[in-house]
Amino acid sequence: MRLTTWTLLALSPLAGSFGCNQTPGGGGEPGGMSGPKGDKGDPGSIGPKGDKGEPGSKGDPGAPGAAGAAGPKGDPGAVGPAGPAGSMGPMGPMGPAGAMGAPGAKGENGTTGATGPAGAAGAAGPAGATGPAGSKGDPGPQGPPGPGGSGAYSEELGTFAGFTTPTYTGATMNGRAGAHALCAAAFTGSHLCHATEFLLSNSATLPPSGGAWLDPSTTSGGSAQNSGTPGSGRYIYSYDCNDWTAGTTGVYGYWLTQAGDIVTDRDCSVARSLACCNTPTKVRFAGFVATPTTGALGGRSKMHAACATAFPGSHFCHATEYLRANSPTTVPSTGAWLDPSTSSGGGAQNTGMPSGGRYIYSYDCNDWTAGTTGVYGYWLSPAGDITTDRDCSASRSIACCQ
Repeated sequence: MRLTTWTLLALSPLAGSFGCNQTPGGGGEPGGMSGPKGDKGDPGSIGPKGDKGEPGSKGDPGAPGAAGAAGPKGDPGAVGPAGPAGSMGPMGPMGPAGAMGAPGAKGENGTTGATGPAGAAGAAGPAGATGPAGSKGDPGPQGPPGPGGSGAYSEELGTFAGFTTPTYTGATMNGRAGAHALCAAAFTGSHLCHATEFLLSNSATLPPSGGAWLDPSTTSGGSAQNSGTPGSGRYIYSYDCNDWTAGTTGVYGYWLTQAGDIVTDRDCSVARSLACCNTPTKVRFAGFVATPTTGALGGRSKMHAACATAFPGSHFCHATEYLRANSPTTVPSTGAWLDPSTSSGGGAQNTGMPSGGRYIYSYDCNDWTAGTTGVYGYWLSPAGDITTDRDCSASRSIACCQ
């Protein structure tokens, strides 16, 4: 501990020399005033440090307090409003096909359970051994030749398809279109031959013993000329069993003999095969406009437009185009209008000669502006004849070609 000056004085021997009521500092009278305080002495040196006391013992820990009781459960808060639906995410990739399910259990009374889903196709088995070669079949009919390299618009060659097995009288063909259809049914893509077409084919097929019907041909356009002259065309005004609708005696019809001659006689009641050809031509028949019209449609351009509307890409036929198309389409019962044609340029010649073209100066209902009687117009009959009469007031279909 620190010893102060006053402490030291108290412990000093001099302290005992003063009386109890004596005032230190002089021999003055008792009760006199104290003398002035002496100067503070210099501090003594620090004594040695005392020994460290023993540590106190550790107190016992207090007992833990008891747990407080649980408070009551609070009421649930109100449900918040539903948020907007999120956008649909992209479809995930299709998972692999599951394994084939076990067969269904057999139903009651021995009935078979429902068929399980089909399993995945197994791997292809190895190819079997090659079977024996079949016997060679009979050759098919001769096909049409490809188009000529020059693109000439004429029948320089004829191509023969065959003779029909069924036979027909002149009345059982249902007109020229019906005859074409019978050939097409027997030999796909074929039509009833005309004489020149057959002769140009140089066919090695023996005609039937009873002969075969065919149309006459023409080289000049003015009469039947059944030769093999290139450039000839179908002729429809002579000896064709009245356009293949008459089946009686006294009516002429051309036919091919087994020897290869082309002859005519007055007996269309004889049943003969049909000579069928498939010579290609550039002309195609599109169809007949369904809505009939008089000859006063409004001009030739209106006739072309009516065809283009009914059959896109088509136009109003002239006679030669229609005959060269060899159409098997049944002609409407009212007939169909068409333009006349010419081969010489000097008058109407409505034949199938490849050199024929549209003729606009004769019998065309005054260029398809007149719809009265007393005015001529050319039209196609249901039998396949091309004829004219003084009645442009008649309502007929329009023949369309491509």
